Amino acid sequence: MESRTESGEATGAGCVGCAGDVEVGTLSYDELVERMTVLGRERSRVEALLAETAAEMHRRAGGRAVAAMARERLHVSARQATADTELAASLADFPATVAAWRGGEITMGHARVIARVGADPDHADEPALLEMARQYPVDMFARMTRHYMKPGPSAEQRKRQWENRWASLVQDPDGSWRLSAYFDADTGKRVSVSFNAMVRSHRTGVTVFGSGPIQGATASQRRADALANLITGEGPHHRPKVNLLVIADYDIATGELKKLRYDDGLPVAVDQIAELAAQARILPAIFSADGDPLWLGRAQRDASAGQRIVIAARDGGCVNCAAPAEGGEPHHIKWFSRGGPTDIDNLCLLCERCHHLVHDDGWQLERRLGRLTLRPPSSFSTPSRGWPEASRRNGGGSRQRRDNRGRLQRNPVLRT
Repeated sequence: MESRTESGEATGAGCVGCAGDVEVGTLSYDELVERMTVLGRERSRVEALLAETAAEMHRRAGGRAVAAMARERLHVSARQATADTELAASLADFPATVAAWRGGEITMGHARVIARVGADPDHADEPALLEMARQYPVDMFARMTRHYMKPGPSAEQRKRQWENRWASLVQDPDGSWRLSAYFDADTGKRVSVSFNAMVRSHRTGVTVFGSGPIQGATASQRRADALANLITGEGPHHRPKVNLLVIADYDIATGELKKLRYDDGLPVAVDQIAELAAQARILPAIFSADGDPLWLGRAQRDASAGQRIVIAARDGGCVNCAAPAEGGEPHHIKWFSRGGPTDIDNLCLLCERCHHLVHDDGWQLERRLGRLTLRPPSSFSTPSRGWPEASRRNGGGSRQRRDNRGRLQRNPVLRT
């Protein structure tokens, strides 16, 4: 049976216009999901056509002139205009990528990753990159290309990143501020670990005043508070002491540690190894030191410190969206409330957003192509209202909170 969204798509060039003629309030949730998919493909096609136009203009007039024209005609920021123009020009060597983008098979984000990875002659395998891009969201695709490229621990590579570092603190017309930055891989990893440790303190930690976690803040507000606390040193929490997880393989034959890498698989730069080794705490490779077993059964709900290290090393980040491991929380694949043990093979790493998808919105973990990922509910007609056991444990509805828009926020601290 043809849906209303499909009938709009069938008009070809008039797809976007016809989709705009549909009254969204009359569509079912599944039809809205389908409509989002159709319009997303159309957006990719339009963006690809725009990139092709910018590339031809770049060939004729140069990048600076095209970026200025894009800013003038499209009313985008100078930074975005420059980035989009550079992307358009770089894709001249990747015709198959442009064709897939124009066909709605991949997005601008995928094209940007392919252009960046393919710029290295040792990894310019466009067919292999496209095959991955068609299968995965941009964040997971980007993570996979890091492993695909297998960069060496090159001090020269890190030096280039370090030389390209930048930070921007811009004040908006209303007096508010926007902060953005770019770091080399090693500095960025340290910043990420410190930032996420402070975020956890704001979510679950005891403040310097002795009170518990601050209630009523959304996840985004907590991150903003944590960043301000971390930068200024002023706030409800002291700067946390953090550990940087570096993994190595022990070669029994030579008695040496090899392949030093962070938990996301990125190699440690050679000029960082001595510094890290001087302050390192060495844990056994099997992560099963006395007193910290990896199989706890149902004797304890919360994952141990050793288990957290293991799943960070194993999963390398959120299993669904590849968010950094330091910002994730252990999740029981078979829920603890349903008999699932706190064992390493029943735990995986989920970021806060994906954790809420499981516990509040009915998404399910499934294994696809050898790895765990999240699958949306088969139908969104009756959204999940949360996990009853969690509501009772948290004191029921009286302790549930609403954000500034009045939308119910369930399970503010997920521990399962």
